[in-house]
Amino acid sequence: MREQNPIDPRATIKHLRETAAARVENTSLRSVAREIGMSPTGLKKFLMGTAPYSPTLRRLRHWFLQHGASQTGELNAEEASAALTVLVHDLAPDARHSTTQRLVDTMGRGYEESGKVRPGWLSQLAERLAAEAAAQASEDAKQA
Repeated sequence: MREQNPIDPRATIKHLRETAAARVENTSLRSVAREIGMSPTGLKKFLMGTAPYSPTLRRLRHWFLQHGASQTGELNAEEASAALTVLVHDLAPDARHSTTQRLVDTMGRGYEESGKVRPGWLSQLAERLAAEAAAQASEDAKQA
């Protein structure tokens, strides 16, 4: 079974890149590189479009959760996906999707039980996860 991701990883990287660029604009390349835990040269290359290596991507996601998300004040689906990716990153690839699905379902029930409306990002993630599961089921059926 292939690894499933509720959000296109390229979109997530694009979002991380845009957030890092905005932070650099407001502070400096060196300070943002220090926050992330990478070299200024590496950050500059990432901002110019170079694809990050896996360890760098993990550092960028962690940085985003600590520094980047607070810039906007509001969570969106890409940011929520990045947070969930950090939480399930060390699971086996086959378990990541189902675990993410359970986390999103549980959060949805939490909002319902508290009488609050589900935030848009949560509904978007739930829809994307359901679509991915349906696509995978269809692909599995074709192969059977």
